[in-house]
Amino acid sequence: MLLQTLPCKWRETIARSCRVGSLLLFVLLIHAKTAEPQTAPNKRSPDPDARKLLTQNRHLVTQAYKATQDAQTADDFDNVISLCEQAMLGELPKKLLQYTKDLLSWTHNKRGEIYARQANDAAEQGNLETAVDMDSRAMKDFETSISLDGRRWRAIHNRGVSYAILGKFDQATEDFDRTIELRPNFSKAWFNRGEVGYEQKDFEGAVHDYTESIRLNPEDPGAYSGRAHSHYRMGRYREALADYDQALEFGEKDALAYTDRGDAHHRLGHWQRAASDYRRAIKLDEGLGRAYQGAAWLMATCPDKRYRNHERALQAAHKAIELDGDEDHHYLDTLAAAQAANDNYEEAISEIEQAIELAPENETGKLRDRLKLYQEKKPYRQASRPRRTTRR
Repeated sequence: MLLQTLPCKWRETIARSCRVGSLLLFVLLIHAKTAEPQTAPNKRSPDPDARKLLTQNRHLVTQAYKATQDAQTADDFDNVISLCEQAMLGELPKKLLQYTKDLLSWTHNKRGEIYARQANDAAEQGNLETAVDMDSRAMKDFETSISLDGRRWRAIHNRGVSYAILGKFDQATEDFDRTIELRPNFSKAWFNRGEVGYEQKDFEGAVHDYTESIRLNPEDPGAYSGRAHSHYRMGRYREALADYDQALEFGEKDALAYTDRGDAHHRLGHWQRAASDYRRAIKLDEGLGRAYQGAAWLMATCPDKRYRNHERALQAAHKAIELDGDEDHHYLDTLAAAQAANDNYEEAISEIEQAIELAPENETGKLRDRLKLYQEKKPYRQASRPRRTTRR
């Protein structure tokens, strides 16, 4: 039975940043003014041009801060960055210089978040070239933000998200580790590290991180769903089912969520509940191939004849491949089982042989067993009592 790799949600997790406090800026500007060297007796007065330039630079920083108050677009943040960079070209008191660097770091992170959202929109519209360009710009801004302030945890987290989008999971994990070190109560960092762990097949580690994310945000359906997937991949179907229930309770009521829960019910031999979830998933989204595949497998191979329907199984198996293609060995395995259930053994043999070619080595054994059944003109049936995989 198929449980697809988790769809990446990286782009949705770019965090919002807080605005820079006006009180801090006011204090810094006053401090900078009072900290100027005073004219000493019998010494040359400060250069009026230098004083004028210093005043202009302070004014640029003030302008930059004020511009952040209404900044919404990348162009708005371009202006803030330009003002900060102009001010830093000249002389600034030490503390005001540090403030300007902090403001510049904050601004680069905010602009990077805008680019990341634009990349997400472009990807959803199928404009991959624009998505890649916007992702690259976002990464560059996050890098710049961190170079200016190595403790800016939101930028570090956002860079981790960008690394994850690129499939650079080791670098992503390092950034999520650092984010958790700096901000241990930021639930998204735990969640995203769990996502990366899942992608790297560290399911036990993923469960740990999703659990911590849930502790910090107890009603996050995505964290329950992620933990459920991890339990499922480790064969802990009861734990997976409990988490799928929670994901649905807290709002993840889409077709994929019902399909996932249907798979868990299926693994546990809850035939009626599995069938109900697959039907509901298809009703919600007639274009979800996985729901058809799960339903087809159940109707073709269920040991309880009340839930077998060979003709519909074949229709559903064909529909799944029509929607998602024939490059997944699970889909071909399902079609072969449906063909065999309809006594179409030549077709079943052809389909299962293709599945064997596509399957990883550790899964070919069970496929070859089914091939032997079809060669003997016997259909495949699941075991009537699924093997217990968890301890009481």
